Amino acid sequence: MKSKILSSAFISLSLICGSANANWKLVEDESSVNFVSTKNQHISEVQKFTKLDGRFDNDGKLAIDIDLASIDSGIEIRDTRMREKLFMVDKFPTAKLIAQLPKAVLALPKGETTLVSLPAKLSLFGHSNEIQVSVQVTRKADNGIVATSTKPILISAKDFGLAPGIEVLQKLAGLSGIGLTVPVTFNLVFE
Repeated sequence: MKSKILSSAFISLSLICGSANANWKLVEDESSVNFVSTKNQHISEVQKFTKLDGRFDNDGKLAIDIDLASIDSGIEIRDTRMREKLFMVDKFPTAKLIAQLPKAVLALPKGETTLVSLPAKLSLFGHSNEIQVSVQVTRKADNGIVATSTKPILISAKDFGLAPGIEVLQKLAGLSGIGLTVPVTFNLVFE
């Protein structure tokens, strides 16, 4: 009897540890990264990136890659200009976010939610800066994980060397101004 109990305990522990040590992959078609740009002081528009890649491992090392060529503003000429004049995707094709997930996220039971504030490194246009990310993390009943921003992340074009590109876009579009800070939100699903 003792051996059956020990055997059952060992199997249960192995299943729990196997789940905790899984490598997680971003589900691209269920995930999103959006930002709001403002032009001429009062006109704000939501834009998004449609190609994302991400993963985190059993040590909690998180990496998210954003394909900058996948910018979707809803206006093709603007998307083309942003690819060529702002992001210069031929030289800088991706933005990358790297963070360390806390153990509380990795051990989150199914059906539970936690709020975390993560320091992260964002690399964009040849520049890397530390940012703070506020996230609600939910472990779904099917064992997936959903991470949703609870506050917009304010990204300054000046911090990443993008201000000159914004000036070019402003002139090309004949605008009186384009805001240099954009709020970014996200909803990321991992399996």
